[in-house]
Amino acid sequence: MSVSSVSSSTATTAASTTSSSTSSSSFSESEFMSLLVQQLQNQDPSNPTDSSQLASQMLSYAGYSQQVAMNDTLSSLSSTMNTLSSTVSDLYSSVSAMSSKLSVSA
Repeated sequence: MSVSSVSSSTATTAASTTSSSTSSSSFSESEFMSLLVQQLQNQDPSNPTDSSQLASQMLSYAGYSQQVAMNDTLSSLSSTMNTLSSTVSDLYSSVSAMSSKLSVSA
């Protein structure tokens, strides 16, 4: 049965691709599509991939890519908030210093 050896080599390739991709910071769309095409090309012709499994994999990747984009957005927002907080703190210090030098006469 050479088909099972093809399936096992495909699983090995997929596992190595996945493990190398998870060690990096993100899994690109081109890497996902390449892996998906490779999976479809090397599937067992007598037992093709179920269309619901294929749709599930694509939806999982779509969810993953949205989470990565959300993480990037939240990181940017956090950086902006830290900068704003620092600016407000500096402004407060300046106003406090100026108000201590002012004298109010009645």
